[in-house]
Amino acid sequence: MKQTQLLIKLTFALLFSLSTASLWGQSNGNISGTIQSDAEGPLVAVNVAVRGTSQGATTNESGQFTIANLSPGTYTLDISSVGYKRHSEPVVVAAGQTVKVDITLRQTATSLSEIYVRGEALNRENNTITVDIIGQEEIQSLNIEQPLRLIEQVPGVDLVAYRQGGVADQFSIRGFGGGGHAGEAGVEIDGISLNEAEGHSDGYADLNVLIPLNLKSMKVYKGPSSVLFGRFAQGGTLALETRKGGNYQDVSVTGGSFNTFDAQVAIGKGIPLGASDHQLQTNLAFQLFRTDGYSENSETLRGNLTGRFSYDLSDKTDIALSLRGHSSEWNAPGYISETQFEDDDRRNLQDPNGENDGGNKQFYTQRLDLNHSFSDNLRLLVFGYAVQQEFTRFAKFGFQPGGQSERFNTRDVYASGASLNGYSELSGISINWIAGLEYYSEQTERMRWATEDRVRQAQTQDRLFTIQSVSAYAQGEFDISPYFRPSIGLRYDTYFGSFEANDPGQDAVDDQIDGLYNVSPKVGVRSTLYEGFDLRASVSNGFSLPNSALKYEAGLDLGPVQLWQYEVGATYLPNHWLELDVAGFILDSSNEIVENPPGSLEFFNAGATRRMGVESKIALTPLPGLRLAGTFSYIETEITNNPEDNLEGKGLTGVPQTIGTLDISYVTSSGLGSRFRFRDVGRYFISPDNEASYEGYTVSHLSFFYNFNKQSSREGRIFMEIQNLFNARYAESVFGSVDARSFAPAPLRNYSVGVRYGF
Repeated sequence: MKQTQLLIKLTFALLFSLSTASLWGQSNGNISGTIQSDAEGPLVAVNVAVRGTSQGATTNESGQFTIANLSPGTYTLDISSVGYKRHSEPVVVAAGQTVKVDITLRQTATSLSEIYVRGEALNRENNTITVDIIGQEEIQSLNIEQPLRLIEQVPGVDLVAYRQGGVADQFSIRGFGGGGHAGEAGVEIDGISLNEAEGHSDGYADLNVLIPLNLKSMKVYKGPSSVLFGRFAQGGTLALETRKGGNYQDVSVTGGSFNTFDAQVAIGKGIPLGASDHQLQTNLAFQLFRTDGYSENSETLRGNLTGRFSYDLSDKTDIALSLRGHSSEWNAPGYISETQFEDDDRRNLQDPNGENDGGNKQFYTQRLDLNHSFSDNLRLLVFGYAVQQEFTRFAKFGFQPGGQSERFNTRDVYASGASLNGYSELSGISINWIAGLEYYSEQTERMRWATEDRVRQAQTQDRLFTIQSVSAYAQGEFDISPYFRPSIGLRYDTYFGSFEANDPGQDAVDDQIDGLYNVSPKVGVRSTLYEGFDLRASVSNGFSLPNSALKYEAGLDLGPVQLWQYEVGATYLPNHWLELDVAGFILDSSNEIVENPPGSLEFFNAGATRRMGVESKIALTPLPGLRLAGTFSYIETEITNNPEDNLEGKGLTGVPQTIGTLDISYVTSSGLGSRFRFRDVGRYFISPDNEASYEGYTVSHLSFFYNFNKQSSREGRIFMEIQNLFNARYAESVFGSVDARSFAPAPLRNYSVGVRYGF
């Protein structure tokens, strides 16, 4: 421990010295401005690069950008965005001043040569569905060590943190409370699905394998609205993308309460190869995280390593190899009773009958991409990837003596596919389109033992699952007029596979998936009534498969659960300092089997259900450096038809009725700033009969920071975080019954300090 503390101190001293030295240099200047479309208003995610340097920026949802700490002189800004003509802008930077530039980009035939992720060819300005985007600068400003914390910035999404070491946390999205843990939301990174078909639980997805510093963006698709995602996209999909290309060297080091230490490194560099003009582009990242944890028996250690190597074979063809590795081991405190939760002297201890819960995981992926541009308006993306995983967890869910079990899974995944991404014109109508075909194969070996303090007793399960799917999808966006821009999509999924069970003391089982498929239409329209004010509406179908072994029992004749989402929304961007978005939805399902709590292997038939809600977000920048942002969502869930009459009319478990957030940040022209974040999660049911519920919680966080390049944090910052500022007693995970609620307590007030620096 002393060596770790010394390492932290030395790292802080070195990086602080580097930042201090830069302040003694000459007085530099800044560039800030707004980029908009000639037809669509402010543009988000536009790349702004300073020619001849490694500096640049990406516009936010108001179309704004800032590039700070430039030496006085004349520069050229190179501005690019898919679907718009490239633009170059000369700028003269004076010492100690900020030069303002406002630029309008002209829509043109889409150049797809820089598309690497499927779906990017579709124009975001024509979206008929709700997609929340968290960009790189926002990701890095949050000082997080776990990417799933990003979803707290998204309206209508609730994080359910189990705080059980390396166990994946759960989240609620559009009324589906088993996101990330019970297959009710899709999760993928660079097109690699993190959802496990039959592992820890059906659809389990662990974001602990990702490195926050290496992320470029997170897109949150709401509901089963996109043709890009199939089986697990019930409540929506988290699509994360890592950094590609560029020259950068970023380091982040954080230390805090409970002997927590997090170190992250991300490097991007082009390496010349021989006499060729083409370079080998490398993107590497590393993370080491350890903590003793807030609760007794909650030590965690994990390491992540990732690399991407890409090369332009020609001006039209490029190839990339991506590798990822993860290893972790942890202890877990288990869950405690309500009486213990209310006792401040005992809430960080294990339950008296708790055992030595915990586990370990090894996870590896390899992906190969080969992309070819037939023209500026037609690009082919071809991929293949593999996943290998071994996962062990020791866990118990009750308070009685005994009851611990060991869950051991191995997974092997192989997937491949291709998509055509195009731009066309037909009788003066612009069309962005995508068409793709994918194959997926996964084999899972699942073992279970009854255990006592991690010592195996009787074996309870010995099962082998194999599942393969073939999927085809296509979507077109038709820019007929500003008032009428329809989108039409279709997805087809079909499944094959087998299930073998040799559970001790039980008859052997050998079943096959028989004729399981789904056709999912998606239609919508977007309309710009006037500049800055857009309306959207969509209807989309989705599905989920019967849970676990049930999908293999042909005699049960269980088809996919049908989901229909109806959504309307409005976006209002009247100027550079205000942005507003509101969406309302109805989401109906035909026949749900719900795992409660997720991961417990305890199920109940929820029957036909309905979810209705409203999600809203607003952001204001009334003064330079001051930003106020807030979200609010309201949702009602209902079981509309059920074999058990007493469940009809009841609400679904694990779904907060209201979620509200407030985020206030201010940074001075010198780079000093602070940020206050407030989150209120309303009441939700924890038992199917709705007799047991959790009242929710309110928590606040405060941070102070200094940006090395003034009002932008792009080049790094020093920060201090105060988590749970007002010492609230709360839990992000609660389940059970009226007489026996189980809690995973969140820490009381705690602290962290750190530095992120870009060399």
